Amino acid sequence: ELWEDNPVEYVQKRVEPIDDFGSSNVAASNLLIDLAVDRKKATLSSILSFINGILTTYAQSPADSRNPRTKDGALAMMSSLCGTLCSRKSPVYNTLPEFLLTHVVPEFTSTYGFMRARALDTYCRYSSIEFSDPQITRGIFESVFGLLSDPQLPVRVHAALALQPMIENEVIRDLLSSHLPQVMQVFLNLTNEIDSDLISSVVEEFVEVFADRMSPFAVELAQQLCDTFTRIMGEVSANSADMSGEVDEFSDKTMAAMGVLKTLGTLVLNLDSSPEVVYKLEEVIFPVVRFVLDQRIVDLYDEVYEILDCCMFAVKAVSPNAWSLFTVIYSSFKSDGIDFIEEMLPSLDNYVSFGADVVASNSEVQAHLFDIIETVMKSDRVGENERICACKLMEAIMLNVRGKVDGMVPGFISLAAAYLLVSDAIETAPFLVYTLEVILNALHYNPTITLNVLEHHKWTEGIFTRLMQSVSKFSRVNDKKLLILGLTAVLSVPAEQLPPSLQNGLPQLFEGILQTFRTLGQAVESRDALERMYQGNDSDDDEFEWDGNLDDDDDDDNFDGVEEADDDDADDLENAYLKHLSNQASKALAGASGNDDDDDDGFGSDDDDEFGDGLEEEFSLETPLDNINAYIHLQERLAEMQAVNVAAYNVVVQSLSAENGQLLQSLIEEANKQRAEQQKQAGAA
Repeated sequence: ELWEDNPVEYVQKRVEPIDDFGSSNVAASNLLIDLAVDRKKATLSSILSFINGILTTYAQSPADSRNPRTKDGALAMMSSLCGTLCSRKSPVYNTLPEFLLTHVVPEFTSTYGFMRARALDTYCRYSSIEFSDPQITRGIFESVFGLLSDPQLPVRVHAALALQPMIENEVIRDLLSSHLPQVMQVFLNLTNEIDSDLISSVVEEFVEVFADRMSPFAVELAQQLCDTFTRIMGEVSANSADMSGEVDEFSDKTMAAMGVLKTLGTLVLNLDSSPEVVYKLEEVIFPVVRFVLDQRIVDLYDEVYEILDCCMFAVKAVSPNAWSLFTVIYSSFKSDGIDFIEEMLPSLDNYVSFGADVVASNSEVQAHLFDIIETVMKSDRVGENERICACKLMEAIMLNVRGKVDGMVPGFISLAAAYLLVSDAIETAPFLVYTLEVILNALHYNPTITLNVLEHHKWTEGIFTRLMQSVSKFSRVNDKKLLILGLTAVLSVPAEQLPPSLQNGLPQLFEGILQTFRTLGQAVESRDALERMYQGNDSDDDEFEWDGNLDDDDDDDNFDGVEEADDDDADDLENAYLKHLSNQASKALAGASGNDDDDDDGFGSDDDDEFGDGLEEEFSLETPLDNINAYIHLQERLAEMQAVNVAAYNVVVQSLSAENGQLLQSLIEEANKQRAEQQKQAGAA
């Protein structure tokens, strides 16, 4: 009845499992799966014989005496069992290509719409099955492609879903390329006919896979997606007098709206090589971003901030259109956005990184940024993860707008000192590192301003004591670089201008610099190794060979498509591999810390907690620190110190032990080596 009377509801119940969760169909399917998996030796053969009997009888019966509903039921059973039968250990795995060609593909041309839809659904579930003849795959694609224009909505939806896995085939991708605008239009029409996040996910994947061919019609596609979003939100608005607050995140319309926004973000992200197109996309997309923020639709904040982040990152600049949203973001933050500071951070960082000139010259922008930071650092509504975001934003400002926002620095120092100088105010090691890095960034920004603020409030001794006790916590490459930059900045200050507590502590500060250099090289190697692992380019095959099996007991005779890892268990494979990467990362970073001294900061050793409280390398993060060579920087600061700050230089050098003297000499030699390499590369360029 639903097929004829309400095809939209039919699709929602058949395609969206959550919409049909309590139905008899789902209950029967779950029971069948349980029997086939948990009682497979007793039931699986009987179940398959039963299904085969129905399909064989149907195929051998005269066309006018066939009951399509019986075959529909048999194919529904096969669809439910796909997870088990698609395992390569399945007893019927080798017969599946014949099953698809004999009983499924012919129904693509059935006179019954529900049979066409069922055949498409079954084929989609068995899409991992390969055919020896490429022409068969091509013929199936042409049939599925033709069903995109089927007169009945459920068939078109299932055809779209069946196309999604097919684009993994290179031949199919080439065939689709010439029809891409037509296919995308069909998908968009389906999105307007039925609010399904599954259709949105199909659109998103097509945008990602065919990114290099989207430019010619990207703006038109974005406009249609925005129109779809506007329609969806208009319907939501009609059902709710007040749109502010939380939209029901499980509603079909909300999920569909999220899917549209994610697709827009994917579209922008994959056009980073075409900045002129991205600027045109901003004109189309940003009204949607403004709408969400103005209406305080908090359930969609994550998606719109991701879009904004993608736009600025793609062009490495902040356009006037993007700056027009800055005050909207600030207003949203002041309303209820503090809970979303983690989602906001990438966009705020982009405003600072790519819009440094505006930040430097616009006092209102500076005031808004400082208010956001101060609010997060002082609010009781947030925890240390959110305060770390504020610390990161302070770092971005001091690194990217260096020397141009002097008035903001004292406030940053005060916000960090409020935690560093209060016993038990900091609960976790990551927050300790980030608050200390606020001080180090301030020293690197301007050591004179920073030391004057610390000395004025009598914070100098307490801050530097905390810092030197925590040197071993700086485990990542940029942490170590920042520690080196901050401490060498202190050494650049004439000795007579240093606070008395630091004049006597210069040897200890230099010892901290050398201690950091001892482990910097190993930290760089560990980071590079981790990056290769995450990118899948680790050539050290002897260390870890992935065999695709999660179990220690390799019993080839024990067919179990659920409990053992195989093609149908991709999620478990991915989770296990990521666990392996995490373990390797823990060991690498623990080794990079290179310090066995007892920690006096109350957070224990990084080696003890396998990433529990540690900090992971952020491979995608771009920062001005990337352009600083720590070895060359040290050499230049020492040469400068020897020329203009002789007294301090002599104190530092004469205090070195023989071992540290040798280390310093090796660092100078490394600096000369790396400078020569830089000059060689510059000459080649």
